[in-house]
This record gives sequence, structure tokens and C-alpha cells, in this order.
Amino acid sequence: MASDQTYWWQSAELASPEEALSLEVAAGQQQRFAELDALAARLLSVALAGQPVATITLGRGRHTPDTALVTALTKAEAVFCASVFGVQEQQRRGAWYLPTKLSVKAGAVDLPYLLRERPTHALTLAADETARLTAVEGADTILLWALLVPLFETLLQPVRLRAAGDIFPPTQQQQFWALIEERYRLLGIKDGVLDAFRFGGGWHKLDRSGQQQARLELLDTLAGADLVQLVARHRIQRLQGLMAGFAKKAKAGTALARRVLTKELQPVASAYFGGDWLAVLGYLQALPHPNEEIITALPEPRLYVGTSAQTAGVGAEAGIAESEVQAMLAAFLGGGSSMSPVEERAVALRSWWAGFDQTHAVQSPGMPSLWGLVDQELMSLSRTEQGFAPQLYRRCLPADVLGQIGRLWETVTLQRHPGSIVSNPRPHQTMADALGPAGEFWHGVGLTAWFVCEGPYSRTTLRRLERYYSKPLAALRAAGCPVDAVFFRELRVAEQMLGPEEDVADHANSAVETPFGQVTFTSGMGHGTRREGFERVRDLITRFRRAWAEQHLDAYLHHRWRSELESVAHQLHRFVAEKGRQPTLIQFSRFATTAANHWTGGDLGALYTAIGEPAPAEQERPARLLAGDGYDFARRAYQEMGGKPVDHDTWMTSPEETQRQWQLSRLATESLRYLQLQEALGQPPTGKEFGAQRLTWPWPGEETEGWPIFQHVIATLTSIRLPPTRRHSPMAPVHNEEYGARQTLAKGANTTVATEPTTVRITCTGAPVDISAVLLTPNGKVRNDHDLVFYNHPRHDGVRVGGDTVTANLSLIPDDITSIAVIVSIDLEAQPTAVFDQHTQWQADITQTSGTQLAFTPGPFSSGETVSIAVELYRHTGGWKARGVGQGYDTGLAGLATDYGINVEA
Repeated sequence: MASDQTYWWQSAELASPEEALSLEVAAGQQQRFAELDALAARLLSVALAGQPVATITLGRGRHTPDTALVTALTKAEAVFCASVFGVQEQQRRGAWYLPTKLSVKAGAVDLPYLLRERPTHALTLAADETARLTAVEGADTILLWALLVPLFETLLQPVRLRAAGDIFPPTQQQQFWALIEERYRLLGIKDGVLDAFRFGGGWHKLDRSGQQQARLELLDTLAGADLVQLVARHRIQRLQGLMAGFAKKAKAGTALARRVLTKELQPVASAYFGGDWLAVLGYLQALPHPNEEIITALPEPRLYVGTSAQTAGVGAEAGIAESEVQAMLAAFLGGGSSMSPVEERAVALRSWWAGFDQTHAVQSPGMPSLWGLVDQELMSLSRTEQGFAPQLYRRCLPADVLGQIGRLWETVTLQRHPGSIVSNPRPHQTMADALGPAGEFWHGVGLTAWFVCEGPYSRTTLRRLERYYSKPLAALRAAGCPVDAVFFRELRVAEQMLGPEEDVADHANSAVETPFGQVTFTSGMGHGTRREGFERVRDLITRFRRAWAEQHLDAYLHHRWRSELESVAHQLHRFVAEKGRQPTLIQFSRFATTAANHWTGGDLGALYTAIGEPAPAEQERPARLLAGDGYDFARRAYQEMGGKPVDHDTWMTSPEETQRQWQLSRLATESLRYLQLQEALGQPPTGKEFGAQRLTWPWPGEETEGWPIFQHVIATLTSIRLPPTRRHSPMAPVHNEEYGARQTLAKGANTTVATEPTTVRITCTGAPVDISAVLLTPNGKVRNDHDLVFYNHPRHDGVRVGGDTVTANLSLIPDDITSIAVIVSIDLEAQPTAVFDQHTQWQADITQTSGTQLAFTPGPFSSGETVSIAVELYRHTGGWKARGVGQGYDTGLAGLATDYGINVEA
């Protein structure tokens, strides 16, 4: 810290635990931890004595979260923990960094108990006790995550490392054991306790019982230690990490919480200060930063939906014509109507429901099933269902409803490419997702009744429907729109009144000539059963479905859009509280894409408007590559790649061909995602961008042979020319008569480029990166902070940044700007420990409309660089040149910004 004043913790930061604790006592700071140390020591003693401390209850199904409970707490301890570790309590103190999803290794705190009670399988059982929490709510979860698991993992690391076996080379094992012995020494654990465990100590000579005995002796040694003192030593070591982090960020005074509390230090603040940054500062005897803002409660979401109905009243009150109010509202909403995008889609869902309800109500024997009325699957390949799912909604729903759905859900945003709004090849599927569990349940019930009665088979029976559809039913109850329980009782009665089961069989006749004349043989093969009585069940379902809709449909649709929008608003406010700034468009898309696709056609700006917030950037709307229906395109792609229907004989006699057809059907489905990526990127994606390695390619050469075929089929169907193959190795230039030569730049090399729009695209492997550009004057400095063009300031003076691309219109660059530096920086929020090295490398591709193609790949970085200058576009004798730079910074963006004269704080 840049101050003449000295603080007790500056001496404690590098001291031994014993000395640091003494300094803490002298500063009068130890008492604040007395109850926490006593709690941790008591729970440790319980575990070492052979008693369980925590339990994990696994959720049923992937949609039900696990739960983690610390069962060894006394009532008084539980009350104390609720006040210190409760999620809401910590957030009220400003701890908005608490993770929303968490994997808690609760088995670590039960490992001592398992080693005593189940020694043979202890490590396996402990590994299984991991709670994967999709909603972090209870105090027990934070207690485990922040305080207990780090303590127990440190103490029992010798057991876990020995259980891993000899998977590490000897040199690395020696390093591991040296670290463990040093930790034990600092914790005050007596010498010799690790003799049997350490590398080269003879562990492999012990039989199973001997190894079990060594583990028990370790537990007994730990149990015999002064546990309160041991826990305090462990605590002060974690706090020394906090001291170091604070000192690193407080070189010019005090530091902001968000700069100090990295992911590694956030559990420390939650464990020992209840998530209270002011308590941390009190411990460190530091004043808050002048710009520090401790947010103790998030703002309530403000939704701007449903305002069109109020225009008449607002106009009358203000003395303005209703038409003028509607025009102002349309301008605010960013569309051509005073009705918000969310309202439009809610109205469309009501219209869809009317057609859906009528279609089910008139279903009768002899008609085909209603599979395909709700768009769920693109293709199906099984013994009974081959090919594309029937788009039954095309034939059953009114034309105006089909047009409304096609218009409102025709576009979406891809979460990883939020800069563009792209085509949606399956608007009916997105509409069904927006409708949610109500559509899933009532359509599923209708299909079940049909297949039970008309065959050939059903996945469940009528009496088991309530259990089979438990998930959507639970969601409907949570929305306050439950299905009447009487419905299921009447279904069970109706099932008992159905006719007896009758075989559903295919019959075939064959004629054979005999000396006595022609003899006809009739053969049949059964494939399921049917039962008389469908109409009675259909009418029962219709009666309850309509009663549910009359009572709940409006409230249910209101709940659907409100809950999704409020969730986005809450996560946005949480992000601002944690980071102290608005999210970038790509950060916003991580939690907002689903809601935008459901309610605003993928328009993130319209979603921002709906929650009453300004959008950080405007999305582009590229030309659509998918002119027609997604099904039609996928069907043609399937046929072009060699797809054909799989009949029963092929299924039974040629499993290889059946498997190949299944793989082709998967690729046909993926062709739609390829088109979306091509729209978002502005060019055909590479195999890496597309994720080709995830797929199975049914050609002898697998991906090497299949990827060009796949690309060629799509290019043929869309009449779009493929670019030359992009290579990632710095080899000789690739020559192509149609596109010209592609030149590879060496580091420091330069070449002349035309004064025209120039695109620099960065492709990186190993870690996510952010791309930015800096406009520089002749002295190598910026004119002001606006000359940094990045995701929060994406356009400036002829330079634009979007996703992985910088576009500079060189004819529009101001005369006082002589160079443009393109910067690649690792997204340390997404991958905090990443650096540029042999595993994380980038390539820059420079293209111009006149045909110039340049590529530059630097050598591997080796000094922990997280930021690098990729290439530079610079003026030269009245024109422009491009240079491959490849200069790295191990001081991060701050170091680079200082060199360029950018205000880091700003």
C-alpha cells in the first residue's frame, strides 16, 4: 500500500502461522474468529472420532437438484451458521459473488468416518458424496464450500494422494509430498506422522490391512492434536492469502472488493467474515475505497410489458391523442407497434392453444395419431418411427396461427455469438419451449390416450399418467396453475371401462399354385395392442383441459413470461452488484439468450427494454441463408448425403446400414445449426468453430472425408460459395485462382494493404479470449480513452469490434491516427488461470474485399502472458501496411493500457 502507515497484517502476511496468530492477538483481531474456530474444531473432532458430519441427498432426475446438509450441528450451532453462512444473509452484507451453481465435495468431511466404518470402500464412497447444486440456497452449502471442505481436504490430502496410486511421475510425487509435509509442519502436526505415506516411505510394501492401519493412525494423530489451535493455524494461512491479495491491489491506497476477491479468495471472505467486505477492511484496518459500493439488496425488476392496454388512460390524463401515445410507446419498444414483443407472443400462444385444443377434441379412431402437432423432434429413427417427424401442425392449425408463429419466432440469438440475430429453422419448436410444461403435459396426455386405445403401444398407462408426467405437473403447481386431482381419478376409472386388449397385426396374403389349384396363405405379425373406448377418454381429457385453460391459461402465460424476464433482471442486477459494471453483450447472453429467444425473437436489445435497462450494443441482422422451412432443408441435406428410409428388413438384417442412416440423420439435423453459425460469423464456420469433432462421420475417412462433403452439400443447397480452406500452420501461402494468394506473415514482417475495409479475425485454441483495437497517434498513445474499441465500446472512428473480429475501414480513419493495434486478451473471468503458452495459441487472419489474404501465427509464449498485440495496421507513404506483431504482456491489460496512455480506472 502506498502509504507511510504500517499495519499489523503487513508483518503477518509472510510470517509463520504461530507468529501471524500472535500478531493477530496483539492487534485485538483474534476474538472475532473465536466462535468460528470452535465450531470448525468441534466438527473436526466429531469426524475424527468416527461420526458422520454431512449427508448428501441426490436429486431424482437431472432436473431435481441435490441437497447437502451438515447433520452434526447442534441447535445452537445451526442458528449461528444460519446467521453467518445463510445465502440471503451473506448477500445482504454484499456477497453477490456467491455461486449460483456449485459442486460441493461433502464426502471430504465424511472421509474420516468412512475410513473407520467402511475402510475398504471409503475413498469410493467419499467421492460419490458430491452434491451438484443448481440453486445454492442453504447455509449448510456455504458452510461446507467456504469453511469445512478446504479444512478437511488439507488434512486428508495424504490419504487421497495415496489412493490415486502412481499416476504421477516420481519427480512430481516428490514435489507433492514436500508440499504436504510443509503444510503439516505449519499446522503444528508432529513429525513422523507421514512416514508411511510419503514417496519412498514403503507404502507399496504394506498389504491392504497395513495401509488401512496407517490411515487410522493418521486419524488418531490428528484427533490427539490441539484442534482449536490446528484450525486457527489453518485459518490464518488462508487469511494470509487474503492479505497478499489485498496488498497486491492496494498499491495506491485501499482496494475495491471486486479487485481483491478473486474466485480463490471469495470462499475465504465467506468463511471468516460472513461475506462482509467492510468486516474484511476492519480486520485489515483499512478504510473503504472512495468508489466502493456495498450493495445489500438488488433492485426490484421493472418490467415494461402490458403497457399497450394503458395508452387510452395515459392519453386522456395527459391530454394527448391515444394514437400519439401509441406512437411514442412503439418508438420506446423499438418496433412498429405499441404492443410489446412479449405481449405479441403471449397473444399468439393463446391463438395456438385454441387450435391445439380443437385438434385434440375432434381426434377419432381411424385418423393418424397427433404425433407432430407439437414440434419436439426433427428426426426419429427407430423400429416403429422412421424419418422426419410429421409437421402435423401444418395441416391442423389455422393458416393465420401458422403465419403468426412463423413471423414471431423466425429469429433467435446464439448464446456464443450474440452479436447477430440469426434465422430460426424451427419456430414451432421455440414456440413450444416458450409455452413450457402446459403444452408438454396436455399434449402428452392426449397422445397417451390415443396410443393406449389405438395402439400399437404406449410408454405409460392412464392410471400412471400422474407419475409419468410428474415434472410438468410440479411446474404447473409451482406456477399456481395446478391440474385438478379429480382428473387422474376419473382417468383411472375410464381405463377400467376400456375394451379388452386386441392384437394389432399386419396381414399378408400369398398365393401358391398346387396340382389341386391355387392355394392362398394368410400370415400375420403382431406389433402391439389396442382397446375400444378412445372417444370416452378423449372427451374426458377435453373437458378437464378446457376447464384448466378457462381457469388458468391467462395466468399461466403471464407467469411464463414474467418469471423468465424477472430471472434475467435478477441475474443482471446480481452481475452489476458483483462486478461493479454492466455486463457486455456476450456476458448478458449467457443468462438472457433463452428468454430472448422465447419472448423477443432473439433480440437482446428488446429484452433489455422489457426489463427497463439500456442495451450495451446493437445486434446485427445478417442476410438469411434459410429461405424456407428448416425441415425441408434438413430433408434435402439428408438425401444429398445419401440418406434413405430404413425399412424393417434393413433394421433387422443390416445394423451397420441402420447405424449409418442414424448418423446421417444427425448430420442433417446439425446442418441447420451450421447455417445459423454461418449467418452469425458472416462466413462458413471451420470444423473447429462448428464442433465437428463432437459428431460421428459415416465415411471411411471419418471427419477428414465427411466434413468437406457436409460443407459441399450445404453450399450447394444454399448456392453459397465456400472460401478456401483455412490452415492453421504457418506454411507457404495457399494459392487459389478464384480467391488469389494467401500470404503468411512472419513475426515483425509487414506487407502493403489496400486503403479499404479490412477485417482481422482471431482464432484461438485453449482458452476464451476478448478482442479489442486501439487507435494510436504518431507518439504511440491514444488521444483519449474512446480510442480503445472493445465489447463495451464497439464502434469508433471507422473501427468496429464484434465477437472475434476487428473491422477497420481504412479510408475512414482520422488523419491524426497513424496505426491501429489489434489486441488479444484471455477472458480471465471465464478461465482465471489461463495464459498464452503452447496449449493456448492464436492466429490472426487479415482479409480485404479486394482479395488480400494474410495470416499470422506467433510462436508459443512462455512468460505467463495473458495479453498480446496480435497485428498492427499502420500508415506508410500515403497508404497502409499490415505487420505481424505478437508482443505479449505478463502484466495483463493494465500493463498494455499504461503503455498506450489509457486510463486504467476508466
